Amino acid sequence: MKRSCLSRRSLSAAARRKLIKSYHIIDSGFPLLEIPGLTDVEVKSKQTNNAIFVRNKPHHLRYPPTINWCSIWPSAATFNHSVVPFPIRQGYCKNLAENSGISPEKFGNAELMKIPNFLHLTKAHIKMHCEALKKFCTAWPSGLNTTEKIEKHYPLEVVRRNYLFSAPSLRDPRARVVTLRLPLGPCGLDDRAKRKLLRLAIGSSAGRKVAQYNYDTDVLQLTSGRCPTADQNERYLKYVLTVLVLESKKVEKWEQDARVECDWLMFDWNKSSSYQKLLSAFRKTETNTEDLSANAPEIEHDPKVLKYKKALEEIWSENDLLRRYQWPVRRFGQYKLRPAYPPIRDVPFQPIPAADFPDKLEEYARATRELFGLVK
Repeated sequence: MKRSCLSRRSLSAAARRKLIKSYHIIDSGFPLLEIPGLTDVEVKSKQTNNAIFVRNKPHHLRYPPTINWCSIWPSAATFNHSVVPFPIRQGYCKNLAENSGISPEKFGNAELMKIPNFLHLTKAHIKMHCEALKKFCTAWPSGLNTTEKIEKHYPLEVVRRNYLFSAPSLRDPRARVVTLRLPLGPCGLDDRAKRKLLRLAIGSSAGRKVAQYNYDTDVLQLTSGRCPTADQNERYLKYVLTVLVLESKKVEKWEQDARVECDWLMFDWNKSSSYQKLLSAFRKTETNTEDLSANAPEIEHDPKVLKYKKALEEIWSENDLLRRYQWPVRRFGQYKLRPAYPPIRDVPFQPIPAADFPDKLEEYARATRELFGLVK
């Protein structure tokens, strides 16, 4: 060992380099350990590439005339100026000096890349999707060929809304709001149950923001946005509708008592005191008639009585809680009830319905004068 060490030390630097080089040549499978100042490092000159790079044409200029657009843009993707074949501009110019007052082109346009596009929903795409889904679909029922039949067999209507706008997120908080519409005719409710359902749904609770009822079309509309998702709001509205229908069909003990005329704050012409007084006055003119019900058909078809009945219904309809404008109004962070007429306290008489509508009072006075022959 000592002799070998001495022999290595006695070697000159040139000999050592020659020996290391010979070892490297013999066993080229192992890399050479390069020590600065001890081993020779061969520096290879880098080959210069003088090739000229030519920019290719955009993809839409290289398309053949018979290319299928569905294969190029099969699904939703960010706008690509090289792929879209038609010219389009998007952007804003502050003045005429900037880009000559013209919106920027599609090349490298960030405004076009930010917003969603519908290039994946062309007519060809929709036709292809319909052909692919046709084998999973069944034939449309022959009995549902009109809108009336569809509304008869499927009266429940659920309305959802989706919003599309320019933003980093496609989620819109307004999309969770769900509207449910249902005509009350198919529910099989009588007049008492129907008014009870409307009182429970509307009444003095959430008001127009939750429940609305159209007297002309007999459609109840429920709206909810209290849950974070649209599916939850839809299930919540169906639950509310089920509870309303079941509770309205129940007859409580206090509902079985004799109903006072002003109990439900509604006007019924056939059960009103005005109708009975009119029959009594007509009986006094007909001395030979003793039965009031026998004179009822004659009175019903009299045009003066019909006009008087209509004017009286218009006045009393303003006193109905379900018809008049009595909904909660949000003021200073709290819900307050806005009545149809201001409250009157410590007064021995009851306020007149529709006292704030002079036109209806004038119509009622005119119909009354015509009924009793006081019009000149």
